[in-house]
Amino acid sequence: MNYEILGKPDFPSVKIMLNEGESVVAESGAMVAHTSGVAIKTEARGGILGAAKRSLLGGESFFVNTFTAEGGPGEIYFSPAVTGDMDVLRLDNQELIMSSGAFVCSSPGVTVDSKWGGFKAMFSGEGLFFLKASGSGELFFSSFGAIHRIDLDGEYIVDTGHIVAFDPAVSYTIERVGGLKSLFLSGEGLVCRFRGHGKLYIQTRNQNSFSAWADQFRRVERSTGD
Repeated sequence: MNYEILGKPDFPSVKIMLNEGESVVAESGAMVAHTSGVAIKTEARGGILGAAKRSLLGGESFFVNTFTAEGGPGEIYFSPAVTGDMDVLRLDNQELIMSSGAFVCSSPGVTVDSKWGGFKAMFSGEGLFFLKASGSGELFFSSFGAIHRIDLDGEYIVDTGHIVAFDPAVSYTIERVGGLKSLFLSGEGLVCRFRGHGKLYIQTRNQNSFSAWADQFRRVERSTGD
């Protein structure tokens, strides 16, 4: 599989060149365009229960699509659902923990499942579950805003809304910023303190903060009464 990521970091898409018989697995709705020789198969990967768990708990679609080049080589484009960046990681019998909704597409040898984040994630604004990608092959994941990789060696503190992905060997705890006054008045909320050695991916924008900002412009209908 050869690929090229285009349009980074604002409006990225990945162009994947498949040899005959090669396949790529993608999140439902991620496909943008492909050549006529590419066939699609839609399935609940991991069975009904596995797909339901990934959808309800991990924020991914119930169905995934497998695209295969038939009768010759083919090309296909994928884009993430939100405005932001895209990155790729080659897994070799490895794992990566991702935030909900980060998965875009991957080689067939990569499996994506939900992962319990523990009660410490309950009040973080990121939900109770992460996604766990494991296996071998290319893994394409996305963010809201640009992606920055940090090579962690010790400790690093990240706002919970700016986490994209991290190595499973890295431990973390979710903490408040300063005292109660800072927690409620600083606008920072909760942070994640990462510890250990490994890769940490963060995003420059926060979807929750953007939603709160955009909500002030939402049109509200007012009843006039009788």
